[in-house]
Amino acid sequence: MTATVADYIAQFDGLTRERLEELRELVLAVVPDAVEGIAYGIVGFRVNGRPVAYIGGFANHVSLYPITELPAALDAAVAPYRSGKGTAKFANTEPLPRGLIKDIVRHLANRTAA
Repeated sequence: MTATVADYIAQFDGLTRERLEELRELVLAVVPDAVEGIAYGIVGFRVNGRPVAYIGGFANHVSLYPITELPAALDAAVAPYRSGKGTAKFANTEPLPRGLIKDIVRHLANRTAA
């Protein structure tokens, strides 16, 4: 098990590492005050002690969690990336949908703040 976010990201090679770093930057662009840490074996982001989002890396993709209870329009936009009920899976063969990821994180942050 990795001890730090840097250790977690460093365990991946090439494209997965780059995409994890990009995904991390996107999350922090929306919630710059988030505290990062390792939770459930992946990278977690908390604001005011409450979890907002998690990111994970895999051999052929990166994922963003928890993608649940989205407004209808956002849910429809996420549909092509769904992998299970609460996961958005982004294949390493395609560019990250940066705007969509920011919209998801913004929704998650707003939901957490409520």
